Amino acid sequence: MKTIFITGASSGIGKACVDLFSSKGWNVVAAMRNPKNPGWPDNVFVLKLDVTIRKEISDAVRKAEEKFGNIDVLLNNAGFGHVGAIESFSEKQMHEIFRTNVFGLVNLTNEVLPKMRKRNRGVIINVSSVVGKITSPLSGLYCATKYAVESISESLWHELSGTNIRVKLVEPGFTKSNFHSKSMVRGDVKIPFYEGRIEKKMQRMLSFTGATPAEDVAEAIFSAATDASKRLRYPGDKKAKFQLWMRKVLPDCIFLRIINRRFRR
Repeated sequence: MKTIFITGASSGIGKACVDLFSSKGWNVVAAMRNPKNPGWPDNVFVLKLDVTIRKEISDAVRKAEEKFGNIDVLLNNAGFGHVGAIESFSEKQMHEIFRTNVFGLVNLTNEVLPKMRKRNRGVIINVSSVVGKITSPLSGLYCATKYAVESISESLWHELSGTNIRVKLVEPGFTKSNFHSKSMVRGDVKIPFYEGRIEKKMQRMLSFTGATPAEDVAEAIFSAATDASKRLRYPGDKKAKFQLWMRKVLPDCIFLRIINRRFRR
């Protein structure tokens, strides 16, 4: 029986992955900052993990291996978003989002990877986003963390190309979860020039009815986890696939105008 280690497992995409993989007979390590079990079966092991704390990373990996043995698949899913202009975020806020979305991902991967290399097998799946390729105005720092995840994953793909370890990137679009909520982090510095547009963006996100169910993204992640090919990138859903295709085929002068027109409405 294979084992997957999932971060950010308490809600959204992470929880949907716990549900899906456990239903498929996998052993699942459900890691989250505030542990809770909504009634998962016995093949789910809930662990406390804040990916910004190195000791919690090493402790969680050790406990997972004691419980299930080898970690076959690592799913780096933990992360959070920001809404605001670049100049509205404090240095502390900038550090916080990169510590979680980027450094935590790298540190956990570095904890798991040596044993994968020793066994010469395993899968590392990093949850990126469409905004790792398409920058969304007033979410620039969050987008920057996903651009970083894209680059790190692609570098890992090359670095591990001589092994049987597969590196995968899943790129969801707008997904139905608690991720886009009134509690989303806002910039510490209030700048009147941007406030009206920030409020409009928040309202659009909260009222948007076309979000992709987290369960659909979980299916894409399951496909990536079980795909023996060297394929790197997997769109999280059909809408994400179309958006990424548009970014690829349209020249900057056209694509940037499309994004800017939406931003300025």
